[in-house]
Amino acid sequence: MNGRSEGLNLLDFLAGGISRRDPVIEAVLSDENGRGATADEADGLARFIDCYTRTDDVRNHRGYGLEMIVKLFAGLRRRISESDGVLLRRFLALTERRGDSIWGNALNMKRVFETYFTDIACYVAENTNRSDSDVLTDGDFERDGSWTLAGGAVFSRDARFSGGRGVSFGGAGGESCSQSADRLVPGGIYALHFFLYGKCGVVVENGGRYWNANEQRFSGDTVLEWVDDEVVNVFESPGAWDNVHCFVALPEDTRGLTVKFAGMEGEPAFVDYARLYPKPPNSSFTLVLRHGGYAFGENTLRLAADGEDPMEGINYEDESYFERAFVTGPFGVSASRTFGAVLDTVRPLGIQTFVEFVGRETEERED
Repeated sequence: MNGRSEGLNLLDFLAGGISRRDPVIEAVLSDENGRGATADEADGLARFIDCYTRTDDVRNHRGYGLEMIVKLFAGLRRRISESDGVLLRRFLALTERRGDSIWGNALNMKRVFETYFTDIACYVAENTNRSDSDVLTDGDFERDGSWTLAGGAVFSRDARFSGGRGVSFGGAGGESCSQSADRLVPGGIYALHFFLYGKCGVVVENGGRYWNANEQRFSGDTVLEWVDDEVVNVFESPGAWDNVHCFVALPEDTRGLTVKFAGMEGEPAFVDYARLYPKPPNSSFTLVLRHGGYAFGENTLRLAADGEDPMEGINYEDESYFERAFVTGPFGVSASRTFGAVLDTVRPLGIQTFVEFVGRETEERED
């Protein structure tokens, strides 16, 4: 349908005695060429309906038509000054999931967040739980006295995954960083996970016996068992930070459970953000989102410290774990709501999900 035919149709509805050449009629309704305020709007509407109903690939939609589609199917709204390309990317991240055939598993969740948001790294730590159930003290390696260093291992700013520092192994061999739990640890199954850049070993000791978590494929006589001789469980993530984990089974309540990160000869490594949680009976995972900042080069995603209320008027003891995670810096409040909305959209129903926002300190700390 073209503008001329629509304009002529409009003129055909004129009452008798009204001149088609009247300047007001031509301006408001239509002239003989099908141009006029009403004719132009009708023509635009006809073309929009034609495009909207006949274009079956959302990638070929633009402007208002694209906005209508993403609002209808994903509840998204165009941000201020947001281009069609960015709006389309966010929509496809939620609805196509980068072509993943299985939605809601670890890889899919990682891809959704890294596609939906720019300049963000998303990690999935499986079988985790609330922060107050962590067996380890200061798994971020931020406070002196919580961990014992040996053999030349150091706390280093270069080794930080989040916060101000992590553990650095230079590859000389004999380096270690260890901690013994000084409280009663209930028996049960635990998930040890930490962020690693490089290759290192982990020794878990309990009452003179050692946990063998190597090659957790249920092969061999002593795999996933406590043994008498020391076992170094080897983990590696060459070339980039990644979350690594293993399960630890405590047959009974114990005191003095020791976790030691060990450097390996010829293998430099960074370790940070260690957690030892009871494995919950239900399937769960934690999304760890690290962001470089929305503006001014400032890191904006961080975790609230225990007992602190980062925003006035909110009692964080009464809120959920995700609501206790917060975002600071420019656009912080709106950013946290956005992350929460995406999580609610893509998480599998029936699976509990936690989110941790982490940021690196941008200034040198004064010790």
